[in-house]
Amino acid sequence: MSKMTKTIHHLQSFVATYSELAVLGLGPEQRLTCEEIERFVTDPTARSEFTPEARRAMRKSTRVLAQARADGQEIYGLTTGFGPHVKYAASTCADTQGAGLIAHLGAGFGSPASPEVVLATMLIRARTLAEGMSGIELEVADALMGLINARVIPVVPEIGSVGASGDLIPLSFIARVLMGEGEAVVAGQRLSGADALRVASLKKLNLSGRDALALVNGTAFMTAFSALALARAERLVLHAERLTGWVYRVLGCRAQALDARLHKARGHPGQMTSAANILQEASRFGTWEDVSRPLQEVYSLRCAPQILGACRDQLAHARNMIERELNGVNDNPVVWSGDAQDLDQAVLHGGNFQGQQVAFASDAINTALVQTAVLAERQIDVLVNPEFNGAAPLLLAWQPGATSGMAGAQLTATALVAEMRHHSMPVAISSIPTNGRNQDVVSMGTLASRAALGQTDRVTGVLAILGMCADQLTSLRSKGRASGRTTPRPDWFGAFEAFEADRPLLADIHRLSASLIKVA
Repeated sequence: MSKMTKTIHHLQSFVATYSELAVLGLGPEQRLTCEEIERFVTDPTARSEFTPEARRAMRKSTRVLAQARADGQEIYGLTTGFGPHVKYAASTCADTQGAGLIAHLGAGFGSPASPEVVLATMLIRARTLAEGMSGIELEVADALMGLINARVIPVVPEIGSVGASGDLIPLSFIARVLMGEGEAVVAGQRLSGADALRVASLKKLNLSGRDALALVNGTAFMTAFSALALARAERLVLHAERLTGWVYRVLGCRAQALDARLHKARGHPGQMTSAANILQEASRFGTWEDVSRPLQEVYSLRCAPQILGACRDQLAHARNMIERELNGVNDNPVVWSGDAQDLDQAVLHGGNFQGQQVAFASDAINTALVQTAVLAERQIDVLVNPEFNGAAPLLLAWQPGATSGMAGAQLTATALVAEMRHHSMPVAISSIPTNGRNQDVVSMGTLASRAALGQTDRVTGVLAILGMCADQLTSLRSKGRASGRTTPRPDWFGAFEAFEADRPLLADIHRLSASLIKVA
């Protein structure tokens, strides 16, 4: 038995151990949320399946499409070429047409997308197919579901999509694996597409032009990045609110800035929620207000509900756009088989794959995260500055001059904010015409969503450092190096060993950052 055969047998056993208890149904009657996607891709036991309604809808759309073809209708990708070649006839062999589409899209550049993003991409594409408007053969949709449930992760380059005709290049790498080509990762091992199919006990497919197009002509890749970014971003804004409440408690900030009546008077729902969350954390251990503090704190504290609340409202708007995309149809053409009386009008050609909505939503997530980081960085400055921290030592050093305290950590937070600003340029308006001028206005939604997800990693570093500073200030007070009350570390923040002698804090920053981004 060859080494590769032994590897495949071992991986087949691994795949067979996946639990069948957690099943996510995909169908026209089931809505998918960003959190469900995040939980699915982080839970190795989760499985998905098409609902009976989805299977009926997919079969019906295939019949409608076949009838339209038999009636002599002109259908993009079936009777015509692709993109600007639409004015030319398709290959007389359907499989050749499909193979050619997948082959020419096998371009791209850069590092492979993360397994979580690729798995989310496949799940989101399967959700679109489940609407029954793609005209895809059920056998092909089931094969995609087989990859998902076996956790066969195609190797997909991050760069190559302009978010216009959907995510053609990234999605083609998933289709290639279904054809027994390309590469995929199974249980951490990189295999050829053919070997990955053997591990999953799936057979190699020949894709017709329509089946190939149904797999690649959609927004699943960009939506995967944006959905994961949104789920993380809302969790991180909550952490920022909690950290703000902790800072209120540590400093004894005046309470009126959190009064619910104040925020109700303005009427923004995000602001009211943020104020309530900050207040809840501030009062975790009872009253905290120090009436000797100034009547009005600096804006990074006093206006935190307004700032983080605006971030919340921005993310709520992004959620609406992203979850509509998750649960809609972004094919071309669209097979309308629900209530069509006239089959001459059942195959609809248009541009539902254009990703402008996802691009705008991703830019919104990006800016909300950057402003969250800006606020947290300014709160760090409050905590390390004797002018605001109750005359505690500069930079929270045990002995200023002999030690430097949180100086290196604050520099890191500042660098992270600068990095985030660098990556925050609006992307949704950066169209570059391409595809023989067929795609003359593009969304750049994939670039926007990739940028948004990247920002979720960076902001965690700033938030972690803010919590470390709050803990260090409390430690200095408990040991008589600074005046003021002490307050316990909240249980939602990971353990941090406050220090007297300076020590490297890189490992602490990474560990606490990871705990903040972790799915609960």
